Amino acid sequence: MWLSVVPVVVYSNADVLKKIILKENKDKSGIYRWTNLINNKSYLGRSTCLDKRFRCYFNVLFLENTNMLIYKALLKYGYSNFKLEILMMVN
Repeated sequence: MWLSVVPVVVYSNADVLKKIILKENKDKSGIYRWTNLINNKSYLGRSTCLDKRFRCYFNVLFLENTNMLIYKALLKYGYSNFKLEILMMVN
């Protein structure tokens, strides 16, 4: 059985909302989910510094040199085909 989680914040287009994502999550900790809008696959992550983690996600050179599935998917499908949800936030 899947649990339904209501996100605290939803960014419907990670490409268009990049600056807002970084600004609103500065100095915050939390749990987040990337969802591919094409195939509906998702990735859960957590960080004690969300804006720093998201800066890594938005750094194409970093993504190209790291071997995680979410990084490969962001490069393949593009940020505009992903939504980012903050599921739990601290601070």
